[in-house]
Amino acid sequence: MEAYLIEEMAAEAGFTKAKVIKVEQLVFNADFRRYCEENLCGNYGDNYSCPPDCGTPAQMEARAREYENALVFQTVCEVENMNSQEELAGLKKEHNKRSRAFIRRLKEAGLTGLPMLAGPCDLCRPCRREKGEDCAYPEQISSCLSAYCVQADKMAEACDMIYWGNGRQISYFSLFLYH
Repeated sequence: MEAYLIEEMAAEAGFTKAKVIKVEQLVFNADFRRYCEENLCGNYGDNYSCPPDCGTPAQMEARAREYENALVFQTVCEVENMNSQEELAGLKKEHNKRSRAFIRRLKEAGLTGLPMLAGPCDLCRPCRREKGEDCAYPEQISSCLSAYCVQADKMAEACDMIYWGNGRQISYFSLFLYH
């Protein structure tokens, strides 16, 4: 499928902007793994899509580099209160919900690939990992850009997308890597 058609599909799905780039343009920085290890989001070791279960930075990068193309799609949101974790979490959840639906559409159109979302998998709350149970959705699980150690500011720059908003905006990114 042609890149421009995929980008048009993303616009129709409600994303602010979408761009297909080569996976080789993505910058991976293994130093970012420390943010996961600090466990600020509370998912380290408690979510199958997160470290350490998802793999080492080297394994994650190798998995991503198996693909040729990266569809980067973004939602830019106006925010009432940047200090409201509830508001930010709601906006991210909506972005990820739309991302999953869009990825299903891509797969229905015949594209197979590797998804990355804005934040950890949240298909089950709490993740079954916490109870020592197997993942309920192994075919849908997706790790976040942070777990892959993707340098999102460089990615946004390569795509001519907003990374830092005007103080009242936040950008959420998802990727779909494919051949």
